[in-house]
Amino acid sequence: MPWKFLPPLRSGMALILALFCAAPALAQSSFADRTHMSWDGALTGIFLGLLVFSVAYNSAFYSVLRERFLVWQSLRALIYFALTIGLSPLDMGPALGAHSFARQVYLCVLFDLSVAVTGPFIRTYIEPGMIAPRVYRLLGWTAPAILITTPAMLIPDCPPLYMAFRNAMLVGTLLLMCFTLAQAWRRGSRTARFQAAAWSSVLAVYGISLFHDIFLGTPFKMFLFALFGALGLEVMLTAIGIADRFLRLKRAHDEARATASALQVMAHSDPLTGLGNRRAIEKAFVDRRPEAIAIVDLDHFKAVNDRHGHDVGDRVIRAAGAALSSGSALAGRIGGEEFVLLLYGNGAEIKEEAERLRHRIAAYTGETIPELSAGVTASIGLVLVGDSTFGMAMKIADINLYAAKSSGRDKLVLPDQVHAARAA
Repeated sequence: MPWKFLPPLRSGMALILALFCAAPALAQSSFADRTHMSWDGALTGIFLGLLVFSVAYNSAFYSVLRERFLVWQSLRALIYFALTIGLSPLDMGPALGAHSFARQVYLCVLFDLSVAVTGPFIRTYIEPGMIAPRVYRLLGWTAPAILITTPAMLIPDCPPLYMAFRNAMLVGTLLLMCFTLAQAWRRGSRTARFQAAAWSSVLAVYGISLFHDIFLGTPFKMFLFALFGALGLEVMLTAIGIADRFLRLKRAHDEARATASALQVMAHSDPLTGLGNRRAIEKAFVDRRPEAIAIVDLDHFKAVNDRHGHDVGDRVIRAAGAALSSGSALAGRIGGEEFVLLLYGNGAEIKEEAERLRHRIAAYTGETIPELSAGVTASIGLVLVGDSTFGMAMKIADINLYAAKSSGRDKLVLPDQVHAARAA
């Protein structure tokens, strides 16, 4: 895990510890009929701490990869936090008294919001391609479908049809979530497996509660205690799933960047010599304008290929590239047996460096390729850049190279420098 995550994670842990320490005081001051810490008060404090930690945890990950599911999960955690406060007997002021209608509205809205945000969370959380397009669209409609039924819980003597519609929306949302996870699981989603494990404890608590209500005819007395524990487990397992999803996303992101970097290098380099190609040389020309450009051409290279084969010819090209890279000039290969040099310095230094590299080619190819009876010589056309563009300087250097070839090869030609100025 990147070190930059540690500060927010430490903050989350500190808040959890603070809530752990505050649980006894919270229980004593908030529950008027109790004079000692109670298990439900301690569990509430622990659960609230887990929710705060979840928000800090998601924020740390979001600072690295801005994935939307982290925002939705943080929103779920904050809703759980507010809902937990509302379910506790904490004093929330005269406007939200324990038995007031406003408190009932507060709880109903938060409960529905906790269900409503689950659809957007799941559809951004599950890996792309693991959910069918139709299911993906349906998950986006779960939030408005739930929220338009919220008034049913607040209307006195709610019409049965409206309440039936609400129940249908809740059951439909639950079935859709189960179907989504099952479909993603079948398609190989690791995230779906983590989330199924996270939700299984919550579903188990609700299942036990329904069993008590329907078959035993008595309420499940441990419901809130068990629900807090199940939700705490859900928060922890979801956090583990998010960490796993994040690490896989980051790995894929890093691999994509590495691939893009490799493609960038490939697009600007010659595969045989490793030198920059024409595109790279032109970019270097713009980034740092040289005093001169030289085009270097190996003499009688076709004869080398004909006599010794293309394998030896490739070795000659690589040796020439290595020789040209041994100086202060920036070397590149522009095709076949032709190279280009960007030279820096004053006029005398430029010509001296170009001549040194030309002789270096013959010496190095002779030393490293025993099949050759002698080193391969080279001809150079050199031009001072002046105010010329890259294209025009290359044209004049090519003309000078042709002059070097025509006058016997194995030489450097640098005519009157007014040519470059006129060309510009």
